[in-house]
Amino acid sequence: MEPEAYVEMYHAEADHWWYRGMRLITERLLTIAFPQRRDLRILDAGCGTGGNLSFLNAFGSIYGIDYSTLALSFARKTHVGVVAQATVETLPIADCTFDVVTSFDVLYCQEVIDDVHALSEFARVLRPQGIVLIRLPALDALRGPHDAKVHGVRRYTLAELRSKLSLVGLEPLHFTYANSLLLPIAWLSRWSQQIRLKRGQSPDSDLKPLPPFANNLLRGILSLEAAWIGSGHGFPLGVSVFGLARKPV
Repeated sequence: MEPEAYVEMYHAEADHWWYRGMRLITERLLTIAFPQRRDLRILDAGCGTGGNLSFLNAFGSIYGIDYSTLALSFARKTHVGVVAQATVETLPIADCTFDVVTSFDVLYCQEVIDDVHALSEFARVLRPQGIVLIRLPALDALRGPHDAKVHGVRRYTLAELRSKLSLVGLEPLHFTYANSLLLPIAWLSRWSQQIRLKRGQSPDSDLKPLPPFANNLLRGILSLEAAWIGSGHGFPLGVSVFGLARKPV
């Protein structure tokens, strides 16, 4: 990622509607996998600036790794002692250590050379019956300037993510697209950004601050999606794709 992308992320992820809504969906999916437990050992692989670590800590003991020294400098401001520098393709962690491995919008970045190998590392460090929870940007048609800023080189389909998780020996539990109700707006936004680029204008950032009413409205739409996904349903298309898979005994 570009350095300014980390700075933007650090300042946005606590309150921005997209981050808050994605955390709601993540919470519902973790509850599907572990409806009662709050004693889990969790690894956030590619923790970035650390915004998800406090949220995940509600489910147990959380640890994070990231390859970026800049990202870790932000994460360590509030998570001293639980973050370390490493790549998702070479985890410095013993086999069967964690109950949960999460990874949010990491595997699509150009710094990850082999996403399947990274998934195999996630599977390796999981305990039997542990789960991997992955979120990734979806659909090549939605590629835009933000992808370039964060070095995003792949966008995924639900079928592709399911296939790659199965390839490393993980059993599919629940897969769905998300940020689906806003998909038409997202597509129009991408189209508008491309028009502005062709005119030599700078497109708006995906993480630009919004007025409180708009920010809360958009978060509320994602909260509706979270409730639907948490009840065991899914969406056929969306801006993001989630995959929940379990390591067999």
